[in-house]
Amino acid sequence: MSDHLKAFKEWVETFPADVEALKVVVEAESVPVPARKLAAAALSYLVTRLDLVPDHNETIGVLDDVFVLRTCVAVAGSSVDDGLSAQASVKIGRLVNDAERIEAFLGKPLHARFRAYCQKLADTTVRGRTTAQIVSDAAIRKALYAEIDDDLKKLPAAQFTDSEDELQAKLTSFLKHKLPT
Repeated sequence: MSDHLKAFKEWVETFPADVEALKVVVEAESVPVPARKLAAAALSYLVTRLDLVPDHNETIGVLDDVFVLRTCVAVAGSSVDDGLSAQASVKIGRLVNDAERIEAFLGKPLHARFRAYCQKLADTTVRGRTTAQIVSDAAIRKALYAEIDDDLKKLPAAQFTDSEDELQAKLTSFLKHKLPT
């Protein structure tokens, strides 16, 4: 198995823990609001019905989700872990570092489009909730978290039966078709 596939498999395995790490960022009042909104955007993306790759697509359906989590945190920049506990900061730092692998896998031009898409998610309303509402309202956060937890239970297992080239071709095909140019 290639290094990319090994990393992606690990990311899928740590997906629930990664979601919990972003919840910590969303709730941390010490983290600047723009960074919290990007974390909220990544979490909202998980429950959108029209994401880049539908979740029912074996393996790549979850990869776009794990890519969005990492890219949104990387876009948030160094302030994303302001005032977090050491443990939470380490988890967030790992996600930020992982984002570099996404660029290597997608290639610079497609990654630039993907990153721009992730940036715009902070201004997106999903299921009637804005990221500003998610950041500021505990009841709205609770509802979002319940939906995420429910969706995580239904997420099909990622099989990683394709070669890296096949996986890359499938994923980039979706992204090239759906990402704005």
